[in-house]
Amino acid sequence: MFHVVPNLSAAIKAVECGVDGLVVEGGEGGGFKNPRDVATMVLLPLVRSQVDVPIIAAGGFVDGKSMAAAFALGAEAVQMGTRMVSALESPVHENWKNAIVNAKETDTVFLNRMHSPALRALRTDKTTRLENSPEVNAMAEFGKAIDLYFGGDMESAIALTGQVCGRIDSVRSVRDILEDVRREFFETLEAMSNRYLG
Repeated sequence: MFHVVPNLSAAIKAVECGVDGLVVEGGEGGGFKNPRDVATMVLLPLVRSQVDVPIIAAGGFVDGKSMAAAFALGAEAVQMGTRMVSALESPVHENWKNAIVNAKETDTVFLNRMHSPALRALRTDKTTRLENSPEVNAMAEFGKAIDLYFGGDMESAIALTGQVCGRIDSVRSVRDILEDVRREFFETLEAMSNRYLG
């Protein structure tokens, strides 16, 4: 069993409870978050320095280069949530996939800093309103997920999406995504070896 953790104390507690591994997820990732978010670049090496279980890195991963960075920081694998939401085979509506493809790196919002759970989501009229009303618990206004996921109404619910949306420029098949990630991962390792060790 792998447990998702947003900070070092949660990682240590999970390991003490006997988990097989951890999903270490930085605050730039989409979905439910700790209100006190920590970026993957800080969190991943910190957790790796304190635990000795396999780690899957999450939050900001989309290609072979970012996977190589995760491995350099102590992970054994990566989770690519937003990339897979926007994949050809993903069951979510095309409106959400296209919103991810058209988004900039600044087109997500971090909601519920004063509540729990916090959320990182795609910027829409609804999420912008909630971002500007920090006293409102976004979970109370989450909306009808089915209308978003399958109906394509981007204002009906909160579209959980990571900042990496700004690096996704097309809807592609899972097979093509994974093949490119694998190829680029090894090319990146070889290029760095040649540049710095050659």
